[in-house]
Amino acid sequence: MFGAALRLLAVGEAGRRLGDYARNLTKRYLMLGIAGIPFVAATAFGILAAFWALNSRIQDPIWAAVIMVGILVLVGLLIVLIAYGTTREETPSARQALTQPIRAVQGQFPTTDDVGRQIERAVQLYGPVRVATAAAAGGLLAGLLAKKFRQV
Repeated sequence: MFGAALRLLAVGEAGRRLGDYARNLTKRYLMLGIAGIPFVAATAFGILAAFWALNSRIQDPIWAAVIMVGILVLVGLLIVLIAYGTTREETPSARQALTQPIRAVQGQFPTTDDVGRQIERAVQLYGPVRVATAAAAGGLLAGLLAKKFRQV
C-alpha cells in the first residue's frame, strides 16, 4: 500500500486526486446545506404554527409546550427507527444462499487489496526471492494436483 502511495506521489497524481475529492466533497455538502435551509425554515414555521394552533385550542401555553415536546420526541424516535431499518445490514437467508451464492458469502472472502497487503507484508518479512520461490512452488504443486485429478 505504501508503494502504491509513493508511485502516485511520484507521478503527481495523488495531489490532483485528493484535490478533486475535496472539491467534489465540498461542492456536494455545500449544495446539500443550501437545499436544507428552506427545509429547516419550513419545519420551524410548521412547528410554530402547530404550537399556536394547539395553544389557541387549549388556552394553556405550558401544556401546549409539553404536548409539542412529546410529539417531537415521538417523531424523532420514528425517524431513528426508520433510519436504523434502512441502514441495517441484511443477513443472508438460506434461500438467498442457494439462489445467489456470491451475494451470500460476499463479506467472507478477502478482497484483492487484502491479498496485495498480505503479499507486500510477506515480501517485507522474508524478501522478494523467497516469496517468489514460494509462489512458484505453490503454482507448480497446484498444476501437478490438477493434472493428477484430471482437471486440466
